[in-house]
Amino acid sequence: MANTREIMSRRQSVSNICKITRTMEMVSTSRFKKAHNRSIATLPYTETLAKLVGGLAANNREISSHPLLKQNDNSKKVIMLVLTSSRGLCGGYNGNVLRVASRQIENLKSHGMDIDLRVSGRKGIHYFRFMNQPISTAYTEFDDKTEYAAIEPLARDYIEAYTRGTLAGVQVVYTRFHSASRFEAEMSNLLPLVSLEYKIDALSDYNTGRDEYIFSPSAEEILQQLIPLAVCTQLFKCFTDSIVCEQIARMRSMKAATDNAEKMISELTRQYNRARQSQITNELLDIMGGVEALK
Repeated sequence: MANTREIMSRRQSVSNICKITRTMEMVSTSRFKKAHNRSIATLPYTETLAKLVGGLAANNREISSHPLLKQNDNSKKVIMLVLTSSRGLCGGYNGNVLRVASRQIENLKSHGMDIDLRVSGRKGIHYFRFMNQPISTAYTEFDDKTEYAAIEPLARDYIEAYTRGTLAGVQVVYTRFHSASRFEAEMSNLLPLVSLEYKIDALSDYNTGRDEYIFSPSAEEILQQLIPLAVCTQLFKCFTDSIVCEQIARMRSMKAATDNAEKMISELTRQYNRARQSQITNELLDIMGGVEALK
């Protein structure tokens, strides 16, 4: 059994680590609440935007000819944007995203597609460089304080390239937020805007014959503004979801580390008490042996 000095040294080290992990858990909890509030605040806007486009589509079936809703069959190039974190200590958060991204890359290659890989976050950048997977653009400037104004130019670039017909699609691999207890890594098709098209069809069927609009300017001009805006908001939502899920994952990881450290401290305390008790017993035996020898 280790002596008392070694046990106390280990106990002190674990105690210091426990203080760090508990502090990091508190910081992650605070950041999660802020990120979650931002994510919730965007929901009414994105939902209202989808309903507005659906209402316009109910009275204008020309929406199906919009270039952002049509598949570009003449191109074999796909942009894949992978959203990871720049900091670690968040459990399997990055690993789950990178596994989905790797599977999707292999799937696209098997179909003869050219991949333009773009990665946000140092963890993803280091992973793909280690795997010798070429990265066309690496983003390290996005964090939990990123605003919509920083994401919009990124989405506008994708929209412009897709409208020119140089892209077959834009895919985003990120962690989708469902609730504080459920989130999962997935791939989302940003362009063509298939998900919005489904919403438009559903809302159009619902609104047909119920709502009549007088357009000024024309419905086509309004949709020319609203559909690109829907792409921008959808990309921004991918970033906000990723930030929220990262903080949840780090909060869970740090809580588990803190709980394990506390268990280890308790075990080391018991070991110290046993070692100290054994040491005291041996000292008493030595004293009694010395007294007996003097008789």
